[in-house]
Amino acid sequence: MGTATASATSAAAASAAPTAPGPRPPAARPARRRGPRGGTGRGESSTRDAILDAARASFLSRGFAATTIRGVARTAGVDPALVSYYFGSKGDLFGAAMNMRIRAAEEIATVLAGDLRSAGPRLVRLAMTAWDDTRDGAVFRALLRWVATDDGAPEAVQAYATQEIATPVAAALEQAGVPGPGARERATLAGSQLVGLAMIRYVFRLEPLAGASVDHLVDVVGPTIQHYLTGPLPAHR
Repeated sequence: MGTATASATSAAAASAAPTAPGPRPPAARPARRRGPRGGTGRGESSTRDAILDAARASFLSRGFAATTIRGVARTAGVDPALVSYYFGSKGDLFGAAMNMRIRAAEEIATVLAGDLRSAGPRLVRLAMTAWDDTRDGAVFRALLRWVATDDGAPEAVQAYATQEIATPVAAALEQAGVPGPGARERATLAGSQLVGLAMIRYVFRLEPLAGASVDHLVDVVGPTIQHYLTGPLPAHR
């Protein structure tokens, strides 16, 4: 009887004793955003801005070839698939990151929406004003200077010239009634002229074009762009 009572007392004491704390679960890491939020609200806009900021910083500091979608996503705190969802390829991402001050397609559409016969000078003014800008033109000027040292720079220049110049110019020309193949050829010619002018002005710094005013460049280059937009072109052989 005494033994049974002692055993019961011991069992009760054991059950009443505090339990030793177990190991704490590891702190949960902040989840990366894996997909676009619905609508075009503030959350989606901030996500896009974070990706563009990360891409812009990487392109400037690392160059085009060394910048990766995965690296940009890591810096922005998002899933790499989200970067591709919003911006497509690395070249497309570069084009979007380059476009800091204006949406090129909208600006070009506005320039070409007026009298197409005088659109060439307006297009030169738009490009030179944007690229000359002390702050917002810095990325484009830096890109052009990579051409001599970065194997990926030509691809980046091509992506920019296509996405930010040739494609919107071709779309505007088609809207004005120029047939598709002709519009694309004219837009590519205009884009190549503008990018070539930028190389002379910002990379090789050849005078007198490097130090010329925007007004002067509009006067001397505008007619050439105008010819590409509306002038007669020889037939393909």
